[in-house]
Amino acid sequence: MSNKLQSKQSYAFILLPALALSFNVEAKPWLDAGDMQLRHELQILSDAGMLDAPLTTWPLASKDIHKNLKQPAKGTVLQSELFNVLTNINKRLADEDYGESFKFEVKARTEKLLIRDFSGEGREKSSVSYDGDWANSLIDARLKVTVAEKSSHPSDNKLRFDESYLASSLGNWKFTVGRQSRWWGPSWDGSLILSNNARPIPSISFENINSESFKNKYLRWLGPNKLHMFIGQLESNRGIPNAKLIGTRFTFKPLKSLEVGMHRTIQWGGKGQDNSFSSLLKTLASVRLDTKNGTLGSVAGNQIAGLDVKWKLPTKGKNKYSLYGQYIGEDRVDGSIALGDETFLVGGSVSGLSKKLGGSWRAYLEATDTSAAWFKGRARNNIIYNHSAYTDGYRHLGVSMGHGIDSDSRMVSAGTMLSKNNGDFWRGWVKHAKLNTDGIGTNPLAPNGKTWSAVGVSLNKKLNKQTKLNLGLQYISEKETGKSRNNDFGASIGVSYSF
Repeated sequence: MSNKLQSKQSYAFILLPALALSFNVEAKPWLDAGDMQLRHELQILSDAGMLDAPLTTWPLASKDIHKNLKQPAKGTVLQSELFNVLTNINKRLADEDYGESFKFEVKARTEKLLIRDFSGEGREKSSVSYDGDWANSLIDARLKVTVAEKSSHPSDNKLRFDESYLASSLGNWKFTVGRQSRWWGPSWDGSLILSNNARPIPSISFENINSESFKNKYLRWLGPNKLHMFIGQLESNRGIPNAKLIGTRFTFKPLKSLEVGMHRTIQWGGKGQDNSFSSLLKTLASVRLDTKNGTLGSVAGNQIAGLDVKWKLPTKGKNKYSLYGQYIGEDRVDGSIALGDETFLVGGSVSGLSKKLGGSWRAYLEATDTSAAWFKGRARNNIIYNHSAYTDGYRHLGVSMGHGIDSDSRMVSAGTMLSKNNGDFWRGWVKHAKLNTDGIGTNPLAPNGKTWSAVGVSLNKKLNKQTKLNLGLQYISEKETGKSRNNDFGASIGVSYSF
């Protein structure tokens, strides 16, 4: 497929939202990945037993949150801070999910962030965007147009339509075509399987809207659950042009305190590959392909699979404690049905409500290592996010679609957040990473190895009903192998106006 034709196909769905301008307004279908404050407050309500829906697969279906959110009976007395969280969420859902909404946003920063988190902030030094939503009884449409600093990748463009989509419902299923960012997992600073670290790819997806428990007596134990599947296309300028990315995630809550996610992604097809339907079926079934001499060859495609778990500890007291972890394995071990070359992410958080602080708060600690099978005492490098056939690896526009540290790296990070009753949202974070520990192989962040540390603080402040301000400060220290250390201070600002 030529770049010109691919460009036309990529933009086709983006122009369609303009057709929705005359539609009668109903509802916006998705709550986007990247909103730290919204995610934090939803988790506060979930920990308080006021929300049953799974919260580790983003974007979230807004109707599911509406339906699952338990409103207290009239006369019920809630702790004032919890009542304020509930009020904030209800107002947020009303403001963002109903009615035509349009937003203009400008962002600028002095230094890009090498490693990003759930917020997705820091990818470019500057950007300007226009964001509009429309809907009727048949279709939901969003058009987001962004002009941003271009990266060095040949397939990147200054003009972008990330987060634009068309969506429609059929029964309890929502079908969407567009460029949506996804975040799969319970962690805050990275996801091993799929995150918004890289820009979103054009894709088609479907997901059950309401996360109700199965009525079947044999499946009812799974509790509230979500199934999300998508197929998308990667860029043309890569080792195998126009390769497809297929993703599946099933999340369920067998207990109110326990959420489990099972996930799998596959890079498949592309120019010069077998793009037949039979090849796709064999890849999905992980059937090992026959070689010319009749022996078993490798499984088609570049496959990653695993699971994650988030558990709220049964502790007494006002504060809520949680432990979480994520596991992935690359492809399969020869002659085995098991995954191979595994790696892990582990973390924990504590949250609570504070009258003294005037809102809800959270603190978390995470550790990640992307060297394969390090826990078995046989760490293998140049495996995670890399592949012999798909030579660009598990990356889009040269950026990891999984964890932001990319391959053969380690990171320890901690963060705090405070969502105040007046709508202000404070964040603080510290990260320390050793990137590409062996100094060879493919890791675009640090081809020769690097140590990287950063400390940051930010404030999201609502100036009035239409205007929001974001301010940030960062201190960044990094040292490439064999070079002197660089230390920099950075500042960022963002202004958005809704109308």
